[in-house]
Amino acid sequence: MIFRRLYGSASAQRGSPCYGYPAPERNPGVGLPAKMREPADIGASAPDRILCSEKKEGVMKQYLALYRENRPETFSQVLGQEHIVKILRHQIATDTVAHAYLFCGTRGTGKTTMARILAKAVNCTSESGEKPCGVCDTCRDIAAGRYVDVVEIDAASNNGVEDVRDLRESVNYPPVVGRKKVYIIDEVHMMTTNAFNAFLKTLEEPPADVIFILATTDPEKLPPTVLSRCMRLDFKRVSGREIRENMRRICAAHGVEITEDALALLAMNADGSVRDSLSLLEQCMSSGEPLLDRDVILEFLGAASVEFYADLTERTLEHDVAGALLLLEEALQEGKDIRQLMHGWMEYYRSLLIAKFVKEPQDMLNMSLENIDLLKEQAGHIRLEALNRNIVTLAHTISDARYSTQARILMEVAIVTIAEDMEYAGQAGTQTGGATAQPRRAAEAGRTSGGAATGHDVSSRRTKTGSPGRSAFPRAPRQEMPASNNSRLPKSAEAPAAEQNAGTEPAARAPADSSDRLDEIWRDVCEADGLSQNSAGATMRNARLASMNDSEFKLIVSGDMARRMLERNSEQICDLMEQRTGRRRKMVVREMKQEGNRSKDERLQQVVSEAADILGTKVDIR
Repeated sequence: MIFRRLYGSASAQRGSPCYGYPAPERNPGVGLPAKMREPADIGASAPDRILCSEKKEGVMKQYLALYRENRPETFSQVLGQEHIVKILRHQIATDTVAHAYLFCGTRGTGKTTMARILAKAVNCTSESGEKPCGVCDTCRDIAAGRYVDVVEIDAASNNGVEDVRDLRESVNYPPVVGRKKVYIIDEVHMMTTNAFNAFLKTLEEPPADVIFILATTDPEKLPPTVLSRCMRLDFKRVSGREIRENMRRICAAHGVEITEDALALLAMNADGSVRDSLSLLEQCMSSGEPLLDRDVILEFLGAASVEFYADLTERTLEHDVAGALLLLEEALQEGKDIRQLMHGWMEYYRSLLIAKFVKEPQDMLNMSLENIDLLKEQAGHIRLEALNRNIVTLAHTISDARYSTQARILMEVAIVTIAEDMEYAGQAGTQTGGATAQPRRAAEAGRTSGGAATGHDVSSRRTKTGSPGRSAFPRAPRQEMPASNNSRLPKSAEAPAAEQNAGTEPAARAPADSSDRLDEIWRDVCEADGLSQNSAGATMRNARLASMNDSEFKLIVSGDMARRMLERNSEQICDLMEQRTGRRRKMVVREMKQEGNRSKDERLQQVVSEAADILGTKVDIR
């Protein structure tokens, strides 16, 4: 329990470690039994050498990882968070420090480090200069984890009401040695709802000498009652330039030679995280290589070179499926990671897109000038439509690979799809999430021949103008009706149907879908972010999309409570369905028992309505 850990023994007051900090160094032999103390002679036993921190030859120094060794200790050493440093510096100088802070941001951007620096600043004993000074006893104790008035709590493992009750008891005691008692609660979004409710009153009105610093990577999971009680500071991703400069400085301090291409590659893979960049750098430095260049970095990252992606892209553009598959096989035999290859190929297509439009893309691309020239030449041979289609194909492949144990097969399907100018259908087609592809060359031939625009062409124009094409969902593939179906039409309907087939079909018209297709559409809607965080999400997953036409879609639910829940969220559900299908429809919710009690005439009328939507004409029953 927090209270007992801080004040339960005299050893804690002498400097027991705070949560998340390493144990303090101990004087050799102090407090140990006589047989465990270091003997006077040089020939000490092995257990004695392990237990004691000092030896007669010198001090045993614990090895620290690069990101711990180079952790900032003052505001001036923080990378890439100048907007937050400016706020905190002003508050320290004017003595207007808030009682609760919420530090938000992705991993490795300095949330916990900034919290510790703030704790040093409010307790720093330096009389002059900027606080924290980093050299006084208080700053040193906080950095070493020996300061009893700075408490770090991991909310991932201390997330219950009992833990909050202990916290509320401990805040009533004044600081032991410092001016402020600081509680740093990391991963605060992992706390339970009951724990948040129990914490609200203490968070809103803590004692005057207590500061709470909450850190999280997912602020959306925090209740609004907590967000409104804290000063929120958002940490941004650190720029690649600052990450490269930081790694260059560290390599120089360790006597390691590293090239600019290698630094740029490490910074790109770090994705704005300083900790990730130093972890990758430490992995490469541990190899003992005298020179860290781009090839060495690629070897340790399991990534492929730019030349590999250029060759793979060239073979797919030449419709050389066999050559592209063999090239992938060679890369996998060399130990490359298949998912890393997917992301790398996606990044290469992004580079092609930038090279096609940006005149001087050197500052935006992590490539040498020779590779950029090759990129520009290759981008000039790719049509914009094909470039866009291939990027979407790779995006769907990466998304499907997250839930598949056969990522290699998905990558091979993507290669065939791109090489044969086909449309990747992603999870459509099977209930098990298999990938299918649909030919596109016929549609392209129709457009180049000067004929009427096809449904896909209309869809492409709608995307450029910014309507339904902005959706994050893949547009449903068009299903062509067999010509033999016309023979079943009444004579009065044959002519309009022929005219409709001969002309241009409206892009927004939705054909009747099979049960598998409806299930796939509804699964995509349920997996969207719009309703995943409220109670309607579970209800949606238990509902079934029974039918869909031009004007409405019908959901079947188990009971009255589920029906009312979906009707309360009808606007959001209709928005998600519009994003998924490209057309605004009305939602109709039916209970399972209501569906079973429908009359024969009602069911027949629905069939007629769906048939009319398919054929684009009026259908009569005789």
